[in-house]
Amino acid sequence: MFRLTIVAVCLLISNAASDPNYRLNTPIKPSAYSISIMPYFDTGDDQAFTFDGEVTITFTSDASINQIKLHSQDLIFSGDNITVTNTGANSVVALNATNPLEFDTAYTFAHINLESDLQAGVAHTLRIVYQGPIREDLNGFYKNYYMENGVKKWLGATQMEPTHARKVFPCFDEPELKAVFTLTIMRPASYKPSLANTKMSSSTDLSNGYVREDFHPTPRMSTYLVAFLISEFEATYYNTNSSHEFGVFVRPEATNQSAYSYDFGMRVVDALSDYFGINYYSTNNQLKLDHVGLINFRAGAMENWGLVTYRESLLLYVPEESTPYYKYRVAQIIAHETTHMWFGNLVTCHWWSNTWLNEGFANYFQDYITSLIEPEVGSGNILVTGSVYSALDADESPKSPPITNNDVFSPAEISEHFGTITYQKAGSVIRMMHHLLGDEAFKFGLNAYLSANQFQAGYPEMMYSALEKGVNATNALAQYPGVTIGDVMSSWIAQAGHPVLDVQVNYEDGSVTLTQRRFYINGSDTSDETYKIPITYTTGSAPDFSNTKPAFIMEGKTHTFKVDAIAQNHSWIIFNVQETGLYRVKYDSHALEHISKALLTEERDKIHYLNRAKIVNDLFAFYFADEISFSTLNGYLDYLQYETDYNVWYATIRGLNKLRSRYLGTEALHEIDARILDLLHNIVSHLGYEVSESDDFETLRNRMQVLELACKLDHAGCVEHAVANFRRLVDNGVAISPSLRPVSYCTGLRYGSAADYDFLWHRMSTHNVANEARTIGEILGCSSDEASLNKFLVSMQEENSPIMSQDITVPLSGVVGNHSHVHIVIDGLKNNFTLWSSIYPSMDTVFSTVAGALRTEAEINEFESWLNSCAECTDKDATLETLASVRANAMWAEGHKAEVLSAFKSHAVALPSSVALIVICLSVFKFF
Repeated sequence: MFRLTIVAVCLLISNAASDPNYRLNTPIKPSAYSISIMPYFDTGDDQAFTFDGEVTITFTSDASINQIKLHSQDLIFSGDNITVTNTGANSVVALNATNPLEFDTAYTFAHINLESDLQAGVAHTLRIVYQGPIREDLNGFYKNYYMENGVKKWLGATQMEPTHARKVFPCFDEPELKAVFTLTIMRPASYKPSLANTKMSSSTDLSNGYVREDFHPTPRMSTYLVAFLISEFEATYYNTNSSHEFGVFVRPEATNQSAYSYDFGMRVVDALSDYFGINYYSTNNQLKLDHVGLINFRAGAMENWGLVTYRESLLLYVPEESTPYYKYRVAQIIAHETTHMWFGNLVTCHWWSNTWLNEGFANYFQDYITSLIEPEVGSGNILVTGSVYSALDADESPKSPPITNNDVFSPAEISEHFGTITYQKAGSVIRMMHHLLGDEAFKFGLNAYLSANQFQAGYPEMMYSALEKGVNATNALAQYPGVTIGDVMSSWIAQAGHPVLDVQVNYEDGSVTLTQRRFYINGSDTSDETYKIPITYTTGSAPDFSNTKPAFIMEGKTHTFKVDAIAQNHSWIIFNVQETGLYRVKYDSHALEHISKALLTEERDKIHYLNRAKIVNDLFAFYFADEISFSTLNGYLDYLQYETDYNVWYATIRGLNKLRSRYLGTEALHEIDARILDLLHNIVSHLGYEVSESDDFETLRNRMQVLELACKLDHAGCVEHAVANFRRLVDNGVAISPSLRPVSYCTGLRYGSAADYDFLWHRMSTHNVANEARTIGEILGCSSDEASLNKFLVSMQEENSPIMSQDITVPLSGVVGNHSHVHIVIDGLKNNFTLWSSIYPSMDTVFSTVAGALRTEAEINEFESWLNSCAECTDKDATLETLASVRANAMWAEGHKAEVLSAFKSHAVALPSSVALIVICLSVFKFF
């Protein structure tokens, strides 16, 4: 499953003990399910948006039992609807006469009580006839719709992961309890043929206006992978080769947008089949691979075996309408979900505590395999700026959990475990292991793991053992005596946090002393963790950033060694080559000075751009952790006047945005903004304001990120060109180049009117390309018109609103993303709380989002006072923790602003006239 973060909310971490009673702990082993579903959509009566279901489960038990315990949630059945049969004797097993069935709603269990024991090892079947709702919450079997020529078209889709299969059919809903599933769908005859995990085996017209469709049995798989779709979707592109069926299904009006998805999807399944050594289609001769784009889908995407589902905006890419971000995003997500066909589907984590065995590999290969088959879009470096940076940030708190978290039991805990630690951190650790082992041993080990455990559940120890086979076959760790891959990986998987490597360099004798410690963003926290760190480095006298094989594995707290080049040439030394290791590096002042001097000359090109980016990213982290002064950070950034690389500017802009966020509302912000504009001067001139035919993919993305920040800070040239582009679109219908649309839309709204907001709202509501509509939705909060922003915040209540429930927090986060607009949200909450609570299912999310946008002590106190006095505001636990964090940040900024102001006085900033702060007036528009 591709987890899509819509808005950053500080989640309350409960101190309550986890409850293992959520586990089934059953001796029952299911082997097969036969499931029949008959839906009722908009029938206009009591049956509307419900379904009839029937499930027959074949199972054995490892022990004699007189009770069958399985999962069921929000499904309706009684003892009269249950039949248990001994298949060998072909005899019905009687249910308990007085108490045949009990529901435990707290744990979502159904207990079926029997009159006599079921013998161990004997095959039985359990048949249940039931009814259930077609849900509205985008989980289980849920309703969805799209508009076609003004007509609302209903469809039924599914989302079972992680614990929602029990809402569709009674089942043993734990990942290691695998079985074969045979589905039957009875759909209205007006709909197109249904889709499910496997190919359809037969179709029969029924007399009641329905069509019965039977599907071939699935491979042996987990309940959360069951999927079906009942819709009028079509596939413009479909490979009908009976042994390699592949298609992209979307609403009829979007079928012409799926060419890229089809082409890339076909190539990625072949590339992964080759890399893993197991052909996807060989695992079951009735498998196909369909990709489905849904208008309303809470998860980013879902790896249902043979029927992968996506948000439409994350599946379809239209070059004339979609930003370069979406080309990368579509490729990345298709690669992520396709990787799951092996890691997650073929071999599944035994329990959600080890979700990383599914998601970590998908996170890594989403970028790695894309870099091999589509290098223009995914160079492989995106995993560093995307995953490694996110992992380091998420992992810097003393409350950060380990990748393997054994305190995961309830559905809420399971869902929360699908986060940055199990995706980005795990993917970053896997990347580190790949570079340690080398490609040959890595591929050998992955094939061994998949081959030995296919259709089974996987454990970390199985993965380590398989990788060790790769090591033995290739002598991959021969230069590290006594080191095993299991020991190295477990120090990162089972242990929370990540290290920082303190580097002390003696330029007299060439000795280098490394000291490791766990990194905390709060410098006052300490711990005794040590990690087995693969150490890579290179020097200025013989720079080699292509060799990512570690020189040694650092296992203790400290390690000292000599580098002759340092004593002989006083050259710089850089650790963590291409940031292949998941650790920060803090150089002593002399070592950092040597690197800084090199970066101010043409020698900078000898230093890999990922390492230039890494140093910037690490320095910002050390500043926020109070490990270096602002003067040190600010002085190092001088070299950026010569920097043009996308990755370095990504790290820089990321850090600068956090810096601005910390000092919002203080007098230091003006000085910081002036400094940023100074830093941006040369890179803006280098990139220009308009798209060139010679621009490569990375240049397009670099211009997007640089101009977004420049326009936000009222860079004169940026604002002038962005507003001009916007006015040509609004006034004359002249299309804006896709890569310039976000900055042009946002800037145009900031300096526009309510009519401009209405123009973009209409464009979003009527546009046929989902990711263009999504782009507009994400920038409508840029408007400077308060009435428009108030409309936007409650726009989800409109009939057929283009803001779907999957995007319910987009307006909120868009508005509070501008600090000057936070008061609009607070006033809306105070004046119309009933309306807001009817729109947003979780007011705690609303409160936390608002709280996270506050900056000054006065703002925090005012909001906290209202929250405490609000009798209706009962859902606010996470908000209180967010407020505590925000207050700590405000106090930090107050305590550091004098240092910032002092640093700028001693570090003069000369602003070029072309980047002076401006106030837009009517004269600006006379040229357009």
